[in-house]
Amino acid sequence: MLAPGLYSWSTVFWGFWLLGGVWELLGRRDPLGEPRALLDALGNMLHNCAMLVIAAEVCLIYATAGWYKITGSLWQGGSAVYYPLHLAYFDPWPGLSHALGAHPVPVFLITYGTVAVQASFPFLVFNRRIKNVLLVLMMIEHLAIAVTLGLPFFSLAMVSADAVFLPTGFLRRLGAWAGRRAAALLPAAARTGPVANAAGQ
Repeated sequence: MLAPGLYSWSTVFWGFWLLGGVWELLGRRDPLGEPRALLDALGNMLHNCAMLVIAAEVCLIYATAGWYKITGSLWQGGSAVYYPLHLAYFDPWPGLSHALGAHPVPVFLITYGTVAVQASFPFLVFNRRIKNVLLVLMMIEHLAIAVTLGLPFFSLAMVSADAVFLPTGFLRRLGAWAGRRAAALLPAAARTGPVANAAGQ
């Protein structure tokens, strides 16, 4: 049986789904009318509110994680990264983990670098240039966690949340590039499809 709080959230999500259907219907029947313009404005507001909530959650996650690491004895000693690298549960690539864990200087630098980046992120996120550098470092850290500790879904979720802070211009260029790549791959896939193979025979 669902918890009482889940009912209210399911109502909200079904409401969003219903609004999306009405928006699509109005786009087909009256794309320049006032109801469609009202739903466009409502959709933009909901999108911006969701982005604000995600941004606040990311700052809260990094603030609490940074504070926890600052007060932790293993993080203070610079050896906290060493122990997960030697746990069999987080060991998809034993050779890579043991090779990294066998060198104390990289472990020390990664440990203190993680503390510094996470603890400073909520305060430096408002500086555009420093924020972009921190985002690159955080994304590299999460990708490294995905590879060395075998946590791809956690890392993907955090990289996606970090992407909220990326510049809009960069995201648009990335989307345009991805669209061009997809368009270039689709005709190639059509040429190598079963119809093309049958014609070649």
